[in-house]
Amino acid sequence: MRGLDAFRSNPHMPPSRENRLGRTAWVVLSLDLCAQRTTIEPCLAAQANARATRTSLQSLSSISRPAKRRKICESSQRRIPPPSRWDDWAAKRGDGRGLTPCLLSGALRLPSSQRGDAGRIPDEMTINVALATSDALVIGCDSIASTVSYYVDPIRLQELKKQPLTPDESGKYTIEFTGEDIEPVVTNAWGGVTKMFEISPQPSPVVAVTAGLAKLNDLPIASIAQEFCEAQKRRRAPQVKVQTICNSFLRFMRARYEDHYNESAIPEQFREGPLFLVGGFGRNDKFPSIYRVNIQENSARLAFENGRTGVAWEGQSDAVERFIRGYDRDARSDLRDKFAETLKSHSETLTLHFTDLINQILDRIGAKMPEDIEFKVPSPPPITINWRQYRVPLSYSNLPLQDAINFVSFLVMIQAGKSRFSIGVPTVGGRTHIGVVTRDKGFQLLNEPPLQHRYTGFSDDP
Repeated sequence: MRGLDAFRSNPHMPPSRENRLGRTAWVVLSLDLCAQRTTIEPCLAAQANARATRTSLQSLSSISRPAKRRKICESSQRRIPPPSRWDDWAAKRGDGRGLTPCLLSGALRLPSSQRGDAGRIPDEMTINVALATSDALVIGCDSIASTVSYYVDPIRLQELKKQPLTPDESGKYTIEFTGEDIEPVVTNAWGGVTKMFEISPQPSPVVAVTAGLAKLNDLPIASIAQEFCEAQKRRRAPQVKVQTICNSFLRFMRARYEDHYNESAIPEQFREGPLFLVGGFGRNDKFPSIYRVNIQENSARLAFENGRTGVAWEGQSDAVERFIRGYDRDARSDLRDKFAETLKSHSETLTLHFTDLINQILDRIGAKMPEDIEFKVPSPPPITINWRQYRVPLSYSNLPLQDAINFVSFLVMIQAGKSRFSIGVPTVGGRTHIGVVTRDKGFQLLNEPPLQHRYTGFSDDP
C-alpha cells in the first residue's frame, strides 16, 4: 500500500510511549483502501495490550547467515567443495542440498492467533480465566476497556527500508508501507466494563466471558449477550447441552459481527472480533464444560468436558501462562529459534573447518579425494525439552470451591499487576469479577456492588 501523503505529530500519543522510544515519532495515517481514501477508525476493545512495542529488524525475521566464501586455489586434484559452493555441487549430484538462507519459524508471531501475513499484529488485551473443577466452574476477568488507534512509525520504516524521508514541493512526505507496518496502539483505557454474563439460565446454566472487540454495531457485547439469553428463555424446546448452546451463541454473535462490518472499508485482515470462554453445565451433565469461541474465525473449540478438569485463559495472559506453565509462548518460541539458529551456525562452522582441514591434508600429500568418498557433516540433532516439567503441580479436580475462587482471583490479579506496574497504558485491571456456576445454584456473581450515586455536588449540606 502506498497511503501516506502527509504526516503530522500525533497530539494524543501517550507520554509513556515517547519516553520509551525517545525520538521515535508515531503518526496517524490515511489509508488508501477499496479505491477510495478512508481512515481506519479507532475501535473500542475490551481486550487490551496497549503498548505497541517498537519492532526491530531482528524481531521481524531471523535469517541464517551464509558461510563466508573461502578462496580455493585452482587445482586438477579433486577437493571437497567448500560450503559456499555446495549449491552447485549438490545440483550436480541431484540431491538438492544447499546452504540457503531461511526464515526461521516463529520470527513473526502472535501470542494468540495469526491473523494473516498482510495483517496487523495485535497483542491481546484484558484477562479471562476459566477453571473447571469436579463440581463447579469458576470464571474471572478484569474490567478495563480501551480505545485502539492504528499507527505507522515512519522513523522505523526509514531505518528498515533505507528510504529517506524527503518532502515534495508542497512540503508533504510520502512513504511506502505494508499491512505488517501498521501497529495498534491503545490511546485510552477505563474501568467498569461488564465482560462476564449469563447466556443460558437454569436448568442448563451457561456463562460467557469476553475479550477482544467490546462493541458490535455500537452495542456492548454484554447487551448483545443478554438478547441471546432472553431468546434462550423464550425457546419452546430449551437447549440442554452446553455444546448446542455454545454453537447457537456462536451463530448469533457471528451474524452481529458480519452486520457490524457489512459496509466497512476495513480489510478482513484488519478486522477484530470478540473472543469468548464459554462454559457451564448441561441439564444432564455431572461435570462442567469449557469452550473457546472465536467470532472472527467462526469457531468453537472444546477445552474441558466429562470430568476433564483444568484452567483456560484468553486475552493478555502472558503472566498467567508463566505462572501455570513456567514459561510463556514467546519465551518458548524464542528459545526454539535460538537453538535452531545456534545449531545451524555451529554445523556450518564445523563444515567449513573440516573442509579446510581435509583440503590441506590432500594438498600436503598430493592426493585426490576418491570418487566413492563423500564428505558430509551430520545434521545437528533436534533438541527436545520436556516442557511439562516446569508446570506448577496443581490438582484442579480436587480444589474446594473456595480455593478455586481464590485461585482464579489470584490469576487475574497476577496479570493485572503486571499491566499496572509495567510501562505504558494499563490494559488489564480495574475491579476483578468472579463468577461461579454450579449444577444446583446455576450462575452467581460474587461480591458485586450495587450501583451508587457517589458524587453529590460541592455543597457541604448533608
